[in-house]
Amino acid sequence: MPWRRVLAGVLVIMLFGAARMPFEQSIEEQLRAAGFRDWSPNISNREQLGQAGFAGALGGFRSLVALFYDVKAHTARQNKEWADVERFRTVTTTLQPRFWRHWDNAAWDMAWNAYAYYRGVAQEYADEHRGWEAEKITMPRYLQKGIDFAKQGMKWLPDSFVMPRVVAEIYSQKFDDPCSAAEWHLKASQAPDAPPFVYRAYVHNLALCEGREEEAHKLTKELYWGGQRTLTVRHDLENLEDSLARQAATTQTRAELESAAFTPGADYFDLAALGMHLAEVAGDLPAAIQIYGALAREDDVPSFYRKKWAFLLTEDPGRAPVAYRALKSLYLEDPDALQGDDARQLAALEERLGIPDEERVMARD
Repeated sequence: MPWRRVLAGVLVIMLFGAARMPFEQSIEEQLRAAGFRDWSPNISNREQLGQAGFAGALGGFRSLVALFYDVKAHTARQNKEWADVERFRTVTTTLQPRFWRHWDNAAWDMAWNAYAYYRGVAQEYADEHRGWEAEKITMPRYLQKGIDFAKQGMKWLPDSFVMPRVVAEIYSQKFDDPCSAAEWHLKASQAPDAPPFVYRAYVHNLALCEGREEEAHKLTKELYWGGQRTLTVRHDLENLEDSLARQAATTQTRAELESAAFTPGADYFDLAALGMHLAEVAGDLPAAIQIYGALAREDDVPSFYRKKWAFLLTEDPGRAPVAYRALKSLYLEDPDALQGDDARQLAALEERLGIPDEERVMARD
């Protein structure tokens, strides 16, 4: 009978649906875990995307729609239409929140590109209200927008170093706030995918943070003796040891410094503080040369103490040739050891000693 065939058909459909449910639930869970169910449309999305884009996103073409708005953001950036850039970047990050590049581009457009544009406005109209508004209101606002985009990205990408590093770079490069930059670099360095340079950036910014020199000195020494002797690490260690040694040299007596330096098991840094005191406070050049000479001969002492010893020698006219040979040898071993003012001092020493052109390591100006 017909009703029996209808009933049988309904039963087959119901059984087939019941059989599919566990499979479909498993697929849905996998899609959620992979980030393909992390967006749901709302009225705000519809206003931002427009009718066609909204329909495309609903239809599963989110990546294509996001690409379309990424191109629109690029065009708006070229036209310096910063409000549109922000709006389009909001669309791309909404459609593909687990794609780190969208968040990175959004933060970059706000905190670097828009900021640079309004900095130009501030400079061009420095004597007008427009310039004041650009500098005091608009520029800081776009820096904050960049930070906000990066922080939103962190919620979607909690295991990535990229977004906290973006915040750190904004504090470092735009706010000139090494203390905040250090904290965000530390957060970035703790991400599973963080490369070694992110931790070094944390230590470098810590070295620039006033009041945290001793902590930075400890960590910088660990990097240096751990084999990460990049130019930045070497410069930071030298600057920190100069600063801390000078602090000790000017707040302690010669007797106190000698007691610390010559106590069994003393660190080389105690000897460096004594040398700094003798050179800059007591004005005892021969004794300072002797102390720095002892440091320069040790293998477990940073190489820049050889440079310090040699430059002290140049202050004794009779020992300038010895100093020059030491500096030349150091430069030939490692040209990075003598840069900036050190290189200029070496060039001046070659000039003073009348070193022939073919034997010089520093070219004439």
